[in-house]
This record gives sequence, C-alpha cells and structure tokens, in this order.
Amino acid sequence: MPQDNLPSSDTEDMDYNNNGVVTCRRKNKRRRISSTSADEGDQNSNLNLENSDSNEVFSSWSKTNFNPVKHAFDDRNSGVKSNLTQESTPLDAFQHFFSEQLLSDITKQTNNYFTFVKENTLPKTHSRINSWKPTSICEMYGFLAIMMLMPRTKKLTLNEYWSTDELIKTYSFRKIMARDRFMLLLQMLHFNDNNVRSDEPLFKIRHILDALKNSFAQSFYPYQEVCIDESLMLFKGRCHFRQFIPSKRSRFGIKTFVLCDCKTNYVLDFIVYTGRHTDIVHDFTTIGQAANVVMTLLRPYLGKGHTVITDNWYTSPHLYNLLHKEKTNAYGTVRKNRKDMPEINTSLRKGKFDYRCTDNLLVLKWRDKKDVWMLSTIHEPKMVETGRRNHITGLPKLKPECVVNYNIKMGSVDHVDMVLSTLHSHRKCLKWYKKLFFHLLDLSLYNSYILHQSVTGKKQKYNEFQLKVIKQILQKYPQNRKSTGGGRRNIENLPYRLTERHFPSKTLNAEGNVSRRKCVVCKKQNQRKDTPYQCKKCNVGLCVDNCFEIYHTQLQY
Repeated sequence: MPQDNLPSSDTEDMDYNNNGVVTCRRKNKRRRISSTSADEGDQNSNLNLENSDSNEVFSSWSKTNFNPVKHAFDDRNSGVKSNLTQESTPLDAFQHFFSEQLLSDITKQTNNYFTFVKENTLPKTHSRINSWKPTSICEMYGFLAIMMLMPRTKKLTLNEYWSTDELIKTYSFRKIMARDRFMLLLQMLHFNDNNVRSDEPLFKIRHILDALKNSFAQSFYPYQEVCIDESLMLFKGRCHFRQFIPSKRSRFGIKTFVLCDCKTNYVLDFIVYTGRHTDIVHDFTTIGQAANVVMTLLRPYLGKGHTVITDNWYTSPHLYNLLHKEKTNAYGTVRKNRKDMPEINTSLRKGKFDYRCTDNLLVLKWRDKKDVWMLSTIHEPKMVETGRRNHITGLPKLKPECVVNYNIKMGSVDHVDMVLSTLHSHRKCLKWYKKLFFHLLDLSLYNSYILHQSVTGKKQKYNEFQLKVIKQILQKYPQNRKSTGGGRRNIENLPYRLTERHFPSKTLNAEGNVSRRKCVVCKKQNQRKDTPYQCKKCNVGLCVDNCFEIYHTQLQY
C-alpha cells in the first residue's frame, strides 16, 4: 500500500533556520494559512460559506449494512477541449500552452530586464552584458529548444555543451546558438516588470503561472476519477517558502499540490505552496487547511459526480461529508486519529478487516503488514480478487475493494514525476523562479503529449514526442546561426535541410569516378533506388528530378 508520510496540515508547524529552510515538525497546534487570491466573484461562489459541518459530531458510527449513494457522472463532455485535429503536429500541441503570445510576453520582459540592469548597475568592461542585443520570439523558441535538448545529452557544466574537445563535443548546440548568447539569455530571462513592487511570494512568475493554469484547465475536461497529491521540485537555493521534507527523495524543494486525471494522467491544476500566503480559498473554516486545498482544486468540478482520490494527508470525515453534499464521490487512506474518526479496537489477523459506517461514510480497517485505514463514500465493505495468487496455496489474493481501487488509481501524480524526471529541462539555477519556470515547461510538454496522443490516437513514447517537438521548433523558427566548421556533417535528422541553400552534385569516389548512392527519399517510401546525385551539404543521396526538391521543402516526406 502506498503511504504518504508527509506531516498533516493540522499537526505540523514550521521552523525557519538561519538559511531560510522551512522544516516541518509536528505539534498539536494548527498552522494558519491566509489566502491572498480569494476572489469573491469566483464562478463557484454559490458554495455555502458557512460550513454546516462545523458543529456536527459523527456520533452515529455503527457496524450495519452500508449501501453507498454514488453520484452519477456524465462523461460525454470529458476529454480534449482544444482545437487540435488528427493532422496536428506535436509542435501544434506544445504551442497550445507555450504560444507565440506567451513567448512574446517573456521576450518583452527579458528585454526590459536588460534595460533595468543597465540603468541600475555598472557592468564591468569585459562583461558579457555589453554584447546584449534585443531578443525575439524566434530566438526564445530556440532557447527553449536547447533547454529541452540538454537532458538528452548529459554533461557536467553548461559550457561543455559547446566544447570543441573531440571526446565530448556535441555539434548541434553550436549549430543552433552561440554559447555566450545562450548564457546571456539565461542570465537575462525574466517574467515580470521589476519597476512594479509587490509582496506576493509568486510575483516573479505570476503571469506565467496564471496563463498556464488557465490553458491546462481549458484544454481538457477530466473523466470521472481524479486524484490529488503533492509533488516536490528539487531546489536548494534561496527561497523563503522552500521546504525540507525528509521522507521525499529530493528533500529540499518547492512543493506543489497537483490535481490529475486518473485515466490519462493529465495535469489539470496545481497550487504552489508558499506558506501562509498559499493560494487556497478558505470558504470552509472547520475542515482543516489540507482539506481546503482539496476544495480549492476541485472548485470547477464540484456537483458533477466526479470521484476524487486522496491520501491520508488530506482525508478526513468532515471533508468527505462535505464532498458528498457537493455531489462528489471520494475515497482514500486516512489517519485513525483524525477528528471524529470512530474507534475500531478489534485485533485483526493478516488479511482480515473491520469497519464502521454512517449514512454516507465508510471507515474500514484492514490488516496487511500493518493496519491500513480507508475512508470512502462509494465502496461497500467487501473483499475482491486482486488478480494475483498466493505462491504457496495457489488461491487468489483478496483485498478490500477500496484498497484495490486506491492502489490502481492513486499513482497519477507520481507517474508524472517519474516521466518528467527522465527528461527534466531545469538545470542548476540560483533563482527559484527560473527553476520553477523550466519545471512548468516540462509540465506543459507532458500535457501536450497527452493531448496529442488523445486526439491523433498515435501511441508513442514521451521521449520520442519531445524530440519531435524540438526538431519542429528549430524547423519553424530557424536561428540563422552560421556554420562553425568542423568535419563531415550528416543533418538528416536536423531541421536545416529546409532553411539553408542546397545544390545537387555528382557523387564521386576516392578515385574521382562517378559512383552511386541510395536515395533517402525513395528509401523512406520503401523503394530502393540508386542515384549518381547527392546533396553534398546534407551528405545524402537524392534523385535529382523529384526527390531533391521533396527532401529540401517538405517536413514529412
């Protein structure tokens, strides 16, 4: 059983050491979090602001037959809501989030930040800043393409990507952009106006956060089951809301609360944890701060029959009772010492369970290697087969139905973190908002991968999709970087065959005689044809009549 060992929001407090690291420590005191973004005009303001559960005592727990009331869900509106079609390319899906308009805003703020730095600092005589030229949307797309390409070729430092050492050099980076220009763009990268002051913790990247969150929500409507879990982005630099969580692999980092669709693993929404200024809505004052996170993430989907799955950091009887009133199903692990939980003191053997229920809630205690507590509004207290067999007796293994469903559905957020960890764009950064921006870039790329797969029906791996996006960015937004020389080149898999000047020539062998090569276009079309002509620049054989034009004008041939 997956268990989350994060401290509960109503049993933890924060310590700040001399380095500004937030350390979670347990206390019997509830941490207060105030929201700075609660909007009285929210579209879901019809929720009852006075929580009727505040004075309710769950005194009616009993061991009777539990018949759950499941709220119906209509899945006809679920799925992709963007304007993508079966002919859409991976770049089209990616630009649904990182559009030219968003890149235009980033370009504008980056250029403005250079002006701000120049006016407020005295750069050294030989500083890289002195060579600054205003950047453009085309160049910014090339910059992002390099950032996405870097994790595919692991090197120790950024400078090594432009190294000319024969052992470690990688030609493509020098071909796309000069090293000094890339380092200068990374230094000047900015997302807000520095002339405007604000005490909001996420002010540095607020515009990007809001734009992407809106795009995520508008592009996809979830299926019936969604899950909520935490994600920790590794960061060890200066950041006053950075957290230290020993149970996590990264331990230090920026925590986000993530809402995922269980069927596709699409990231629907997220909240960046910033301490007492976290963007959560406090419409319900008696259910706890962790439960308020759930209600904030679910606001657009309440009353529509969705099923939300949570772990023991969020789950409580008051939260689930409130969700049931809002016509939302729920189940998940729960801590036995939560407020108004029933006492089940039965000593159980391994594989056995006991339960208590009210009209709407079921609390189940199941003995595995240790006691597992579950809370549900839709499951009956019964055992089902897991699909596995006992290797000694050969009998099917049985588990409670809610436990089986939880194990299958709860891992969406962890799955997203696992996939992104293989190809994460963010390198070591001193500025937390830049690190968070590159993490949002990865999330956007992953969501575009889900959208493209859902619309086109083409099954492909995430790494293949990412590489196609990089190629298509460089094809659509050429960087006009002059050749840096350096030996024989084969650019069959690079985009420059569409943007540079190419001429046909005879294929000559070492003795100077005409020889023949296989035509790459004919080979791609499952035809074998030898030709005496080639493109010397691309170093490929091509039929001079049709294939030469096709190869240098068509992206997909």
